Amino acid sequence: MRRIGSGFNYLFLSLLIVGWEAAYIALPLLSRYDGPFNAEPFGFAVSGLPFISRTDLKVFGITVFVLESRENLGPDPGTVFVLRNTSGRILWTRLGAPELGIIRLEEKSAHWFIPGGWVVRLKPEYTGNGEMYVSPLGGFRFFFHRW
Repeated sequence: MRRIGSGFNYLFLSLLIVGWEAAYIALPLLSRYDGPFNAEPFGFAVSGLPFISRTDLKVFGITVFVLESRENLGPDPGTVFVLRNTSGRILWTRLGAPELGIIRLEEKSAHWFIPGGWVVRLKPEYTGNGEMYVSPLGGFRFFFHRW
């Protein structure tokens, strides 16, 4: 004889997963800032670029990733975002929009986003404050800012 409760368990679990995914996608879009904006991949070495700021991305007090901002000295001035793991290996680099100027990461502003990932507060040079979203596995999602 088949148990009736197991069907409800699958339904509940499915609704929970769909609800989490909807929150992960939709909640950042309710931001009070303009956006979302993307950042282009940066294909050059970042070791020689001047350091601007950094923040640790932590879970339960344990650093999982380190996010840095560095000044781009190339033809498109602006900011290069660098995500490293705890051993220092670079996972990705992204070039912020040049019209925002130098973007500083607010120190110790990174906090866990309930549906997953981190939110980091930004201070662009030419616009109002903003925030960047990083996925739970360290992928760049998008960022917002005020004009």
